[in-house]
Amino acid sequence: MKYKVSKEELDALFREVYSSPQAEKDYTTPSLKIEEEYKFLAYKYKYALKNFLISNIPVQFNIISFNSYVGNQISEKNFYINGYDVEKKYRLYVCASESIEDIINQHLNFDVNKLLNDKFNIQSFLDNLSDVMVSQLKNDFPFTFRKINRPVIQFYEDEFVKLEYKLDIKGKTTQISLLIEKTMVDAVDISPFVFSPPTTIGKKKVKKLKDMLPVSFEVVSKPINISVDMLNSGQEIEITPEFIKQIR
Repeated sequence: MKYKVSKEELDALFREVYSSPQAEKDYTTPSLKIEEEYKFLAYKYKYALKNFLISNIPVQFNIISFNSYVGNQISEKNFYINGYDVEKKYRLYVCASESIEDIINQHLNFDVNKLLNDKFNIQSFLDNLSDVMVSQLKNDFPFTFRKINRPVIQFYEDEFVKLEYKLDIKGKTTQISLLIEKTMVDAVDISPFVFSPPTTIGKKKVKKLKDMLPVSFEVVSKPINISVDMLNSGQEIEITPEFIKQIR
């Protein structure tokens, strides 16, 4: 026997449902939290990134800032993504803003490029960038990296570390980021020291000094421990003997 509902009951039910306040859902992605603890990593890989960009971006640019964040949600919208699976335990993603392609192509005004209809290839750029950055990461993370062909960011665990580099290209801002699973960063005791090769002028001076001295000698240098709180954006650290004595 079917149970029949009277019209009055149905009307009362509809009035109750539609008169109750409806809270609007928040679909925005929560902002990431700045985490100074990992900023030295962003500084550590900045040198390799800048060297790569100098050789691969055909227009003038400047890395205006870099920072580190920790979070558990991020939007893939407006980003090109290359992903890696690490030891089947961690995930790593190299990301570049979609805007970087339009900004660079907008300023490729060379006659040769116009004749050949040569445009900036963002996918080739991202592939080469990923190879360079992963090569640098392997110095600190002795793991096996396997490229994955998935355009979606998905980690094994919830939290990740984002190393973000903001670029200024002809007055317009874009960004390149590394997203590293937080458990992967915490699993390795990463040295805080940053080593950089000598400049061309420095090599010439050492060679000149060797030619002037009739005895053999060896130039030995020691790493300088610069704390994270000294790495302020726009601040220049002058390495003087007094400064070295102060921090050692």
